[in-house]
Amino acid sequence: MRGLRMETAPPPVSSAPRAVVLLSGGLDSATVATWLKARGFQVYALTIDYGQRHAAELRAAERVAEAVGVEEHLIQQLDLRSIGGSALTADIPVPKDADLEAPVTADIPVTYVPARNTLFLSLALGVAEARGAHDLGIGVNALDYSGYPDCRPEFIEAFGKLANLATREGVQGRPFTLHAPLQNLGKCEILQLACELGVPIDDTLSCYDPVDQGGHAAAGQAACGQCDSCRLRIRAEVELRAWNPCTLPIEIEAGVASELVHLVRHRNLRSDQPFEAAVYSEIDEMPTTKHWIARLNGEIVGCATLLEDHAHGVGCRVRGMAVDESLRGQHIGVSLLRACMDEAEVRGTGIWCNARTAAVSFYARSGFRRTGDEFDMPTIGPHYTLVWPGPRG
Repeated sequence: MRGLRMETAPPPVSSAPRAVVLLSGGLDSATVATWLKARGFQVYALTIDYGQRHAAELRAAERVAEAVGVEEHLIQQLDLRSIGGSALTADIPVPKDADLEAPVTADIPVTYVPARNTLFLSLALGVAEARGAHDLGIGVNALDYSGYPDCRPEFIEAFGKLANLATREGVQGRPFTLHAPLQNLGKCEILQLACELGVPIDDTLSCYDPVDQGGHAAAGQAACGQCDSCRLRIRAEVELRAWNPCTLPIEIEAGVASELVHLVRHRNLRSDQPFEAAVYSEIDEMPTTKHWIARLNGEIVGCATLLEDHAHGVGCRVRGMAVDESLRGQHIGVSLLRACMDEAEVRGTGIWCNARTAAVSFYARSGFRRTGDEFDMPTIGPHYTLVWPGPRG
């Protein structure tokens, strides 16, 4: 049943600041919710059931709220179908194009819902004032916003001023802050940030008109793949996967002997330890293990290893990736990682790895998603587990 849903138990007492985020169930709002939580906020999620043409995004919002671990998730009913004026709230076809590269609508499209963000932020402001929160989060974007006037920076700035003029908290000197961290990011940059933060990407749904054909993204409804929202997201996934900016004359050799990668591993990863203890593992000699080296002007300057390891929902693991210190930052590692990803794709699986905390953004730029909490590896330091679920995983 649609309507207001509230946690029956009161939120836990905490000194951490509170923030209310508008959670639609899409990638952008899920990223903002996770971004706020990573910054130490207690996150309260508000989802608006406004009579949109499908309920799949409401289910997606519920999954995201649970995965992110919000303090409270409210689903508020607001009937905008009685107003109409949008393909999302009236019987107006959603524009679609089978050509992935076709431009999205340049003008204000028919999927624009009149004054939607103004209404939604007003409700979020009311929830914030009632919950003792002074921070609001919204996933608007000014670069890929398809002409929506209520996604522009001018609107966000104006609403921030309004919030402090129209509330008791504001006029009594306890101002609100409106967070729109995705405002100046492209969709590919948003997807990379989501991977870095550990956003539950598979639980999100970015589609104006899901179809009833199953699929993990929408619990019985899958993204149509042709509306503006779908095509922006798919293009971001393709762009993220294709990024390979190495301009050096690097040669990647596949299927090399383990002895070659051991030399690179030792001098770059554990040169302070005895050679055998530092780099050798019996899994390096398994028939399903594959090694790569990178050469620059004939010299070996980097290595990577892909082995069969069925953990974290995929079938392969990357280990022992290393690049000579003098050449780090030249994106040689990207070329090695992409070679591993290409091999995993041939095997029909994804990849997981344990990465140093400082390397999370490197893996995220290739579509690896952070999962779980930070953990410490003795003698090495803090790490995260990251997973690349495979192409369009």
